[in-house]
Amino acid sequence: MAQFAPSTTHPSADVRPARLWSNPNFMLLWAAYGISALGDHLSEMGLLKLQDALAEGRTDTVRRQAIMTFVFMFPFFAIGPICGWVADRLPRKWVMVSADVIRAILMIEILPALLWLQRRFDADHAPGDPISLGVAVLPLAVVGVFAAFFGPARSAMLPTLIRPDQLIRANAMTSALGMIATIASAVLGGYLVERVGVRWNFRIDGLTFLASAALLLWIRPPRTSTAASTGEHGWNALAGGFRYVARHRRVVELIAIMTLVWTAAAVVRSIIPAIVKDVFHGGYGDVGLYQGLLGLGLLLGAILLTMTGDALRSELAMAWSLKLAGAAGLLVAAAIQLDWGRAACGTGIVLVGMFGAGIQVSVVALLQRIVPNHVRGRVFGVSDLASIAGLLLATGALGIPQWPNIDRHMTWIMTLTSATLLAGGVWTTWVRLARGRFGRAITFAKNVNEFYCRLWHRVRRDGRCTIPLDGPVIVAANHASSLDPFLLTATSPNRYVSFMIAREFARIPLFRRLVDLIECVPVNRSGMDVASVKAALRHLRAGRVLGIFPQGRIQAPDEPIEVREGVGLLALRSGATVIPAFVSGTRYSRSVIVPLLRRQRAVVRYGPPVDLSAWRDRAGDRESQREAASAIVKAIFALRENGPAPVFAADRADPGR
Repeated sequence: MAQFAPSTTHPSADVRPARLWSNPNFMLLWAAYGISALGDHLSEMGLLKLQDALAEGRTDTVRRQAIMTFVFMFPFFAIGPICGWVADRLPRKWVMVSADVIRAILMIEILPALLWLQRRFDADHAPGDPISLGVAVLPLAVVGVFAAFFGPARSAMLPTLIRPDQLIRANAMTSALGMIATIASAVLGGYLVERVGVRWNFRIDGLTFLASAALLLWIRPPRTSTAASTGEHGWNALAGGFRYVARHRRVVELIAIMTLVWTAAAVVRSIIPAIVKDVFHGGYGDVGLYQGLLGLGLLLGAILLTMTGDALRSELAMAWSLKLAGAAGLLVAAAIQLDWGRAACGTGIVLVGMFGAGIQVSVVALLQRIVPNHVRGRVFGVSDLASIAGLLLATGALGIPQWPNIDRHMTWIMTLTSATLLAGGVWTTWVRLARGRFGRAITFAKNVNEFYCRLWHRVRRDGRCTIPLDGPVIVAANHASSLDPFLLTATSPNRYVSFMIAREFARIPLFRRLVDLIECVPVNRSGMDVASVKAALRHLRAGRVLGIFPQGRIQAPDEPIEVREGVGLLALRSGATVIPAFVSGTRYSRSVIVPLLRRQRAVVRYGPPVDLSAWRDRAGDRESQREAASAIVKAIFALRENGPAPVFAADRADPGR
């Protein structure tokens, strides 16, 4: 018996707003995250200034930046799973509010505390002298602790505020705002340090956390189940995140990719001050500018993903972003080594950030989509632990051993990091194609086709795809343009559809390879083509899916609908399940090329299997084949919405495709 794909929720059934901009809960969380992200990094320039890190003659700038990143991120590693457990156990909104308020209190008057500590450790310290690295990183450590609580709570709450089909766009918008905050924090931090001093840099930092907390207070999250309602308590609940990850290979792989990205990001961010100082001979403002270029790239990548929405599958975006981020990193290394100048180096940094955003947004969206809500916070806690472990490994390797003249080796450090990203992208692509249910070549072709149809023709499926998961199937659809086969293929996630196509198209040299790959069946446009019918029957008896346009040709919307008996013949003789489909939103055109280039807003609807039991025992009777074909065509046009009742022409004797 054929097994059908599980039903998916119709978009109209979701009460959450169809547009993210009109969703107040999402907008409040979005804005609060952006302001909080600004606060996370605003004080870094002040801390570098207190250390006099860019003083002439210093050769440990990379080490200092690496140690600062290490200290800020270490709490994510040390207490990440605990923070995830808290996010599953306590109200996520109040976890974030508490984290913001504590960070605000800390930062507003942190400078006197730092100077007091420095005098306690160094009795000879005079006003205006640089403070030690050990004292400078203390506020980063405390801020990092509460940022570690904020992160999993935000990531776990986001999917509960929006619709499932909005995950890519919502994460891209959130990432975009975070990158704007990163740019602003680097540029604004450098400006504040040089123009108004370190004290006001810290005070403004504290005010950002208060603003974030104020926005979070207005969120009204829906009631959702958490670990507290599952009977898990104590260590058992905490370990639940690790157990879930260990049992799901896909989650393990996603976390591994995120770990690789965070490791590479730590390296890139750590060497930027050395690039500014040793290659371009800049100051604190220039460090902020180049950190801002990295943030600009992240922003551009997030904007690109926001524009494409769900057109690009997360897995595909992730694989290509890894490879392109690696290539961009090699450009940065080459620009440094070969003295290509600021423009080439800056372009490479922007591209690293842009493709890095593609990886991060894709991985987070995939985790949010596949991990259930009751364990989501803990899984993000495990992800934070693994990711920050990679970051700490990178920053620790750069900062802790006190390598002599490490700034001089920035080119080789960047080259090794970029090559690792590139290799990770190649591995991800290979694994994805190897696991595809259709084989590497067809999986690749389906991915490209789906991206093209979703992005350019904005295709969406209305309702669920009713094509059975196994067994012979005929997908019978209306035919308004040459785009129809591409749209049907893009909206069939579990099976790939081979089509009966005009023989002259199958002879086009470049098109012929695709025809052979997906096992299309060439057919004459008119007359009974015995060879084609036999080929189609062999295809169906092998348990495959065959797409047919019973009208036999592209028809204008106002033309009487022709019913050709070929689809009835194949359906009755093969015993295949017949699934009707209706394509709307495309403009009629007899041209083969124009519909492929013209942007459209297509919708595909699949109907339930057509009941042909009345004619099954008379499969060889031509009249039965005509009646079955007529029933199939009527089932197709019954799926049409908001249109006039179809007018059927007299049945013809020649078969459809």
